[in-house]
Amino acid sequence: MNNIFKIIIQFFLKWLAKIYLWRVQPYVIIVAGTTNRHWIKEAVIEELKNKGLSVRGNRKNFNAEIGLPLSILDLPSGEGSFSGWLGILYKALKIILSPYKSAHIVLEMAIDRPEDMDYLLSIVRPNAVILTTITMIYRENFEDLGEIALEYRELVKALPKDGLLLLNFDDQRIKDLAKFASCRALTYGLNEGADYWAENIKKITMGQQFEINGAFIKINRFGKHHIYAKIAAHAIRSEKF
Repeated sequence: MNNIFKIIIQFFLKWLAKIYLWRVQPYVIIVAGTTNRHWIKEAVIEELKNKGLSVRGNRKNFNAEIGLPLSILDLPSGEGSFSGWLGILYKALKIILSPYKSAHIVLEMAIDRPEDMDYLLSIVRPNAVILTTITMIYRENFEDLGEIALEYRELVKALPKDGLLLLNFDDQRIKDLAKFASCRALTYGLNEGADYWAENIKKITMGQQFEINGAFIKINRFGKHHIYAKIAAHAIRSEKF
């Protein structure tokens, strides 16, 4: 896809996604940070589906300028095909003109350079935000971790007063973003002191078991990132739904 064509597609997808959001008014949960977005998104979707809610998330890794609108509209990519993208735009028009029902959308939001967050927030505004970590994975575009944190500060400030902010207690830069929130700000993590935290973590034959605020949990996966995902999802389910 050449640059001019990409700009045109990006423009139309942005506005079609904005119209869809205006019509449907879904409850939007944004998962952002430099690591573990995917697993937290999947865990939140699973928890909300278990509650009987209508919920969906990003297709594949569609989480930036073009991918985010596609995820909002629940459409695939047109890849490098001109006719393919025309077909996607046609489907998007049909979607925004069709009867609809409100739903919950859990979206990963990815940045890789300064001011990316401003553009993504011009497409969608969150009802709830889950922040993971701030690590130096964008060395070529950001000077330091503090500059990356500025991007996530904009996301926090975009939350409404009746929104919900969930911060990783074990990442100090993430935790410090609470002071920019005008809504409830809660924490999750592996250390005591978080609002939602895991303890008594043990490996078992098929995965891991632990407790979250007294609730006994088993997961069929290994690794701390999966524990973080389960804590965040448990918090969202407990607080809002």
